[in-house]
Amino acid sequence: MKRVQFSVHRTVGEARLLAGALEAVGVSVEVRGESLAPLSGEIPSGETWVELWLWPHELEQARGLLAELRENQEASERSVECPKCREENPGNFELCWSCGLELPSGLRPRLRAV
Repeated sequence: MKRVQFSVHRTVGEARLLAGALEAVGVSVEVRGESLAPLSGEIPSGETWVELWLWPHELEQARGLLAELRENQEASERSVECPKCREENPGNFELCWSCGLELPSGLRPRLRAV
């Protein structure tokens, strides 16, 4: 059985972060192109991108993790106001960073101005 390409990343750091998350849930990951990254600028940039390859039977598990990570990223880009101290908290926090109160999961996050 051959591995299939799962994702392509511009930097080794991005690829390694996702590979680490996938390996933490038991997905076998092969990182390809990592050794070409330092040659960026010397060869076409598309050839220096780093690829993650997985076994076909692990694709669904990996896609599920990727969706969860994206959802968490979207939540962190919003803010939630603490009902007790009125301090703003990132949307992915479970506790208020200021007073420690558990934030209700039903609070509707507001978009945070950047």
